[in-house]
Amino acid sequence: MPTPGLLAAPPLPSEGLDLAALHRADLAIRDAAANGRAEAMEDRLAEPLAAVDAATAALARALIAELGRVEARAAAAAQAAEEGRRSRGEWVALDPLRASAAPMTVASSPTLPDRVDINPADPAFRGFGWHEPEGKPGSGFRWSRHSVASIILPSLGAGAIRVHLALFAPFGLPLRATEITLLHEGAPLDVTLSGEGKEQAVLQASLVSADAGGLGSLALILSGPAFPDPRGQEKRGLGLGLRRIVAERL
Repeated sequence: MPTPGLLAAPPLPSEGLDLAALHRADLAIRDAAANGRAEAMEDRLAEPLAAVDAATAALARALIAELGRVEARAAAAAQAAEEGRRSRGEWVALDPLRASAAPMTVASSPTLPDRVDINPADPAFRGFGWHEPEGKPGSGFRWSRHSVASIILPSLGAGAIRVHLALFAPFGLPLRATEITLLHEGAPLDVTLSGEGKEQAVLQASLVSADAGGLGSLALILSGPAFPDPRGQEKRGLGLGLRRIVAERL
């Protein structure tokens, strides 16, 4: 007979911990961070939201909530990357017990592109509030469903970034810079429109990204007019058309 205790399983590191409760607490913290970001964006957009109809405002709030979740996940990923890059000496100063339990590994920063160029019909396109793509990848386009839609691009890292959006209006109608807003982190950007008053135009804007870890996303909200079909044949709600998105580090 084996000696009692020799074959007993060693206590697990989680012994005495309610892992399900810890997971729920982690989710609650993430939700609180996402809600805080979304509420801040809603506060900054209170005036434009009050000026649109109820359906458009509800869609805009749904997009804001989704961007809040995206930004909260990006912030959590950036924090994890920052922790991984700390030296052993820094960890000893911050948390001697954690640092002495196991050697720290240093995470290398991801290689970030200087430029992204995406067609809205490409499989790589990410965003909310758009109709299905029309045309082939590389040369197709999408219509926004109403007057508000989001665009989520890969991160280019921290620093100054210029964004170009190739836009067009349906039914041969003109585009006006005063009717188009582009937002980053809930704040409207200064935009210029090359092709003012024409059916097709290129919108340009500059922004500053704080994504130093390069693990998040570059999230934008595009707001513009909704275009009813003058002939009454198009039953879908159509907003701005989007043919191309380019973002580049300056």
